[in-house]
Amino acid sequence: MKIKEEKNKAFDLRREGKSYRQIAELLDISKSTLSGWFRDVDWSQDIKKQLIEKSKGASRKRLLQLNDLKKKRWSECYVRAEKEAITEFENLKKDKLFIAGMALYWGEGDKIWKNGIIRISNTDEKMLRVFNEFLQKICKVEREKIRAGILLYPDLDSEERLKFWSESIRISKERFFKSTVIQGRHKTKKTGSGVCIVSVGDKYLKKKLLTWLDLFIGEF
Repeated sequence: MKIKEEKNKAFDLRREGKSYRQIAELLDISKSTLSGWFRDVDWSQDIKKQLIEKSKGASRKRLLQLNDLKKKRWSECYVRAEKEAITEFENLKKDKLFIAGMALYWGEGDKIWKNGIIRISNTDEKMLRVFNEFLQKICKVEREKIRAGILLYPDLDSEERLKFWSESIRISKERFFKSTVIQGRHKTKKTGSGVCIVSVGDKYLKKKLLTWLDLFIGEF
């Protein structure tokens, strides 16, 4: 008799739109037992579909809420980066390395903030060595986070150029991306050592760097 009463209660709860989990908790019955009771009940299957759709809707809503919260937190984070940059600029603007780094980034740097990549490329190893120093000493980037890459013409030896650039700009060979071979527009005029790229991924720092750059340009 008890089983029949529990089954009737379970059916009543199911008709109210309760899930297996909710019914199991209310009646202290296993979900496997409920599954057996409702397996061939058509209206129960309809309720299951309704619950699935409801769950999907709730999940989408939660995801949107989480995305909105995430955007708000990041927005606040980048506002803080701008404020830090403005505060620090007054002390940095007379520093020779800072001035050099800003001038280099003004002329050669990636200025798209959304990609979060601080990147500069050139054929001049001295320029890139200075920028590497700028990243470490001014931007406080850990050495291991700074990466490099080389664009080579087909007639250049990859290992030889890797050694050259690594020693010249003071970035270990292990932190270089795989070299990329390119075809130049001119068949005879080619850059002897290729083009080297120095980069670091840090969206927060890039917001600061671009804020510094705006302030730096405003000084002229």
